[in-house]
Amino acid sequence: MRLCLVGLAWFAGMNCAPVWAQSDPVADFYRGQTISIIVGSDPGGGYDAYARPVSRHLGRLIPGNPAISVKYMPGAASLVAANYLFNNAPRDGLQIGALQRQIPFEPLRGAEAARYDPFKFVWLGSVTSETSVLIVSKAATQRTPADVLTQPLIAASLGAGTDSEVESIAMQRLHGAPIKLISGYRGTPEALLALERGEVQGVHGISWSYIKSKKADWLRDGAIRLILQSGLQLHPDLAGVPSIRDLSRTDEERAVWELILAPKAMSRPFALPPDTPADRAAALRRAFDALMTDPAFLDDMAKSQLEALPIGGADITALMQRLYAFPSTTIQRMRSAIAVAAP
Repeated sequence: MRLCLVGLAWFAGMNCAPVWAQSDPVADFYRGQTISIIVGSDPGGGYDAYARPVSRHLGRLIPGNPAISVKYMPGAASLVAANYLFNNAPRDGLQIGALQRQIPFEPLRGAEAARYDPFKFVWLGSVTSETSVLIVSKAATQRTPADVLTQPLIAASLGAGTDSEVESIAMQRLHGAPIKLISGYRGTPEALLALERGEVQGVHGISWSYIKSKKADWLRDGAIRLILQSGLQLHPDLAGVPSIRDLSRTDEERAVWELILAPKAMSRPFALPPDTPADRAAALRRAFDALMTDPAFLDDMAKSQLEALPIGGADITALMQRLYAFPSTTIQRMRSAIAVAAP
């Protein structure tokens, strides 16, 4: 009888194993692995600045605590990285894209080089929203938005598809602004160096968060002037700086600008390739959400003078659904406004 009771007790213990002793397939997979964050732009710019703190803290919030490395795949304003992520990257949960903000909307913009369906990416979320600015050097004659609409401005382009080029071309098409774009600059640091050297007079569509953290001395010393801010919402730092949407004369123009500026609402997005295993994708999304409120991460961001105004992956998808549902006439006018070649 005693032997039987001992046997029953042993059997019951086997069926009541503690939770920590149970196998976790996600943790088992990630343990000892390295996740690559693929930044779709050059080192040293704003997207790299945000990818770095994510890489330092995200791993400890993922089951199995994988290491995280940062790699770079610049080209065509992240289209190269997005196409790779969608068509060629392994679907194993070890590749995360840190893509430029317009990538979810390039098919809406009619970009033929966008060989992906943005709704099939697994969007983890965005670290922040963004407001961009039009800055000019102190030597430039432009002091107001009206001056930009009437006085020729030589401005640096950060590349086809970037805010600097898209917003400048839209100002030309929608409002007749005599902006001359100079191409060939590889990212924000090169464009700002060109401004400092006097090769250009201004840069349009450059992130305010980057300017205030990396070029605070220019602001302090009056080396640049802020002419316009671009975003769906006015930035509290930029009281008195007019919005580019204020240039609109009709409701349709305002809608066109909403389509153009919408990517700023999720300006530092991170995504997984399509068909990433569901359990790993869910674990990475939970880890990313937890990262956005993690004290150590937020402290790192503050020390780096980077804003954290996150939105979740589901919110990115909802924003995409709303914009892709705009009237076809408004979408076509937006495409005409930002087309590189004259429509």
